[in-house]
Amino acid sequence: MKTLKLKLGIVAAFFMLVATILPPVFLPKVSAVSASDWNAARIIDDSVFFNPNTMSADDIQTFLNAKVPNCTGSNPTCLKSYTQAIPTVNGDAYCSTINGSGGSAYNVATIIKIVTAACDMNPQAMLVLIQKEQGLVTSTAPTNYMYQFATGFCVYDTTPPPACAGTDGFFNQIYYGARQFQKYAKNLNDFNFAAGRTSNIQYSPNASCGSSPVAIQNAATAGLYNYTPYQPNQASLNAGYGTGDGCSSYGNRNFWRYFWDWFGNPIGTEYAWLIDSFTYSGGDNILTVGYDETVTLKARNVGRQPWYNHGDHPIRLGTWEPPNRSSSILPIRPATMQESVVQPNQVGTFQFQLNPANPGVYVESLNLVAENYAWMSWPGFRPTIVVSSSPYQWQIDDVVYGTGTGVMNPDSRQLITVKAKNTGNVTWSKTGGNPVRLATWGPGRQSGVYDSSDWLNSIRATDMNENSVAPGQVAGFQFYVHMPGSGNFYEQMNLVAEGVSWFNDPGLVLYLHGRTYAWQPVWQSLSTGNANIGRNQTFDITVRVRNTGEMAWKKTDPFKVRFATDDPQNRGSGFYTPSWINDTRPTSLVEDVVNPGQEGTFTFNSRAPNSPGGRYEYFSLVAEGIEWFNDPGFNVYINVL
Repeated sequence: MKTLKLKLGIVAAFFMLVATILPPVFLPKVSAVSASDWNAARIIDDSVFFNPNTMSADDIQTFLNAKVPNCTGSNPTCLKSYTQAIPTVNGDAYCSTINGSGGSAYNVATIIKIVTAACDMNPQAMLVLIQKEQGLVTSTAPTNYMYQFATGFCVYDTTPPPACAGTDGFFNQIYYGARQFQKYAKNLNDFNFAAGRTSNIQYSPNASCGSSPVAIQNAATAGLYNYTPYQPNQASLNAGYGTGDGCSSYGNRNFWRYFWDWFGNPIGTEYAWLIDSFTYSGGDNILTVGYDETVTLKARNVGRQPWYNHGDHPIRLGTWEPPNRSSSILPIRPATMQESVVQPNQVGTFQFQLNPANPGVYVESLNLVAENYAWMSWPGFRPTIVVSSSPYQWQIDDVVYGTGTGVMNPDSRQLITVKAKNTGNVTWSKTGGNPVRLATWGPGRQSGVYDSSDWLNSIRATDMNENSVAPGQVAGFQFYVHMPGSGNFYEQMNLVAEGVSWFNDPGLVLYLHGRTYAWQPVWQSLSTGNANIGRNQTFDITVRVRNTGEMAWKKTDPFKVRFATDDPQNRGSGFYTPSWINDTRPTSLVEDVVNPGQEGTFTFNSRAPNSPGGRYEYFSLVAEGIEWFNDPGFNVYINVL
């Protein structure tokens, strides 16, 4: 029986998890942890669960190799050898942007590292999650289903909600599983269980087995209960990895025991923290020599002790790697916590000024310290600060696509608006000897999507809208892009003060996608009923095809979709008859329109060559005036008698 692996909200409390009601199949080594060590209120600490820096991709690979030295599975293969291409995923409030692999296949270790880094999750916790859900880590012969639902995300007894569409597949499961724990942590009122709240948690899906109140101590533990909404009873705990009684559940017990066995104690230290946010008053990490910048760090207390900004052990931000390192742009104690007291799972504020005297790139490791007591567990906080001597600085304020998205039809155009904030110390001008313009980047690169009727030239998109923009104000740049065909275009751009200087590079990239023309042959038939055809005999060919692209096919303008000779393209065909459009184009679509996912038909008359023997004639599809479709290697075979 398949059951809910995702808590979407309070109303979903009655769904149950398969991992909570079935004992495990894969037994790890015996651990020193015992039933008496279980704490239902604190399964794992936030400082452990949300720390993405515990393992590198190589560390993960070494771990997987050790778990299954010899793999007996082949389709699909074991976890240590499984590979998959990954897509680009835009960042949101829960995970940062993930760049796709561009069609290359990444191994599991790389995928887990990329996703957990983007979603601030411990790779160790992810390995434990996929083990307790599907047993993938130790399976020597995993099934395709185990990969398709590796973290158990969005697996329902009943019909999944629309939000679950597209969440299956190994990468999607890892991504959406990790992202879900951030949603639990950042939306405390949307789910059944939250840190600081006491809740009655059942021992099993059977309500008659009872429950007990649990005063949940942290966000990670609350997330585990939201994901798997039961706590183990004493029989479950006493059984180790085995089966308890009829009221036992195993999901959270297994997570806890696997983590102990594989990685050690899931309880963190007295003093620990995670980065909640880090901002610059100017908007980015590009600073100008001689100008003040205010830097604000928000740090979440994920340790066991409250923080104070007074007394014997005030909490301060200090230089790190090594502790109390001398810095050329910071004192060894840049800031003291602003709040008087910050309890566990609350957020403290640290603010300091920067006014660098010299240009350069400064990598500044910083950590929190309880003065006169201990440095905290370091979450990898190492900001890079770029100091420029140029007065021309900017940051992205907004980017607006005229159609709302970068997805476009081939040979279409749309208006793009870029809003740029002047973070330097000089006023920008639209005219004069040094006008500020939006340009392709790197310098001098010819754009693949420039609109010749709108751009200043192929490397300069436009002037700014305003005549002048003072420091702190925002300029608008508007221009059209032209989509030349199908495929992806990543248009990197920057500002330039003509004749003076390029600006800092804030990472402006336009993501544009031309809808694709693609096809797949479904079937073909010959009017003769078989491939044996006499010399010079005429016959009809009918080909049924499926639209596997993103563009609707049209019989008429614009971009008539036609059957065409291929291998090589536009080759004169020996099957030609005067009924063809020309000797390289047998026919157009029968249907007026074929939308994506639908099937279309091409029917045309042909003549067998005069020479006897087997003949393969290759064809593909073309959208006239714009582009050829993919080449699936389609051919028509006849045997000339």
